Amino acid sequence: MFRPLFRFMLIAACLVGCLSAATEPGPAGVRALLLVPGGPVVTLYPMSGAVVDAAVQIGARGLSEPFKPSSREFALATPDTKQESGYRAVAKIALPAEGKDFIILLEPARATYKVHVVHGKEARFGADAVLFFNAAEITLGATLGATKVLINPRVAVFAKAPPRGEKPFYQVTFYQPDDGKARVFTNTRWPHRNASRCYVFFYRNSSTGRLTYQAVDEELTPVATTE
Repeated sequence: MFRPLFRFMLIAACLVGCLSAATEPGPAGVRALLLVPGGPVVTLYPMSGAVVDAAVQIGARGLSEPFKPSSREFALATPDTKQESGYRAVAKIALPAEGKDFIILLEPARATYKVHVVHGKEARFGADAVLFFNAAEITLGATLGATKVLINPRVAVFAKAPPRGEKPFYQVTFYQPDDGKARVFTNTRWPHRNASRCYVFFYRNSSTGRLTYQAVDEELTPVATTE
């Protein structure tokens, strides 16, 4: 009577093991963007515990090449001979348990970086969409065509371009608070992006203190557009 029970327990254990292996998060693909005005590029090394992976070039004018860290909890490090490992962590990252594609926004914080993680497959961030990131200390506003958007500090804000009309562009205006009112600091035209999406981050010019922004496009698989 024990042999059938033993076989049942063995089969059940195998099923549980297979289910656990199937649901365990696998390696995730990561790309990174440096939130720094201008065009600097830094070389950082993904580091999981004592494991240091190949160097990654991360810049401000475009997303890095994709890389796969050894763990969903890892650091980005820079060489440092004063450390026993030979590397010093400058950004600590914990990727969500679900998802295979992530964008890491790195905001400088003296000798380290603040990390902001965005799902690369975010439904609101498809073709002709914008991700706003506000590195200033005040809440900003934007209008994309007739659509109004509130952009709080250090929160990823997604917005969609207005429907395409007869022209291939639309009006974009950015606002900042001024004595209880909204004052325009940029008024421009943007093209519709049929096969790309755009990252826009705001910051204060270190010399003038004025608000400005930097935009980075990312090419996507072309999709059909609705006129």
